[in-house]
Amino acid sequence: MKFVLIACLGSLALAQQEPALQGPGPFIRDLTADTLRDFPDLCFSSTNFRLHLENQSWSLFPFCGRADCVKKGDNFVERVHDCGPQPKNGADCTISNLAELQRNDTILEYPACCPKYTCPEGITLQYPTEKEIQAEIEKQTQTALQAAKEAAAARESAGSA
Repeated sequence: MKFVLIACLGSLALAQQEPALQGPGPFIRDLTADTLRDFPDLCFSSTNFRLHLENQSWSLFPFCGRADCVKKGDNFVERVHDCGPQPKNGADCTISNLAELQRNDTILEYPACCPKYTCPEGITLQYPTEKEIQAEIEKQTQTALQAAKEAAAARESAGSA
């Protein structure tokens, strides 16, 4: 009994000395599934150009994630599992599995392909809120739209010259 108690206390002490691995946890969201006119009862995966039955899963390679074909009411949804947003203060920490993620001879499946952060004591990763994510998407959309307008104007003026 004493040995078990000593082993537990020793494990606890070692665990407290090691920086804890941090991550956003499971990040799951439902998207309207792609379906094809000729196969309305199947989900279509644009990452691997295959059809999937309800409750089937597939890799999102070359992205880090997995998708499931799920029926919600009369419609299909693609339930996406991925690493989630990048932390706002990730530069304060190190990615402990970076060497594994950078290997060229291995394809890591989700969730092994997600970065695992090790942070110094006292630093907790902070992730963007849903509102911040939406604001960033809107900003990128506006930037892309402005660039497209400028490119169209440049083409038009070059064509009339």
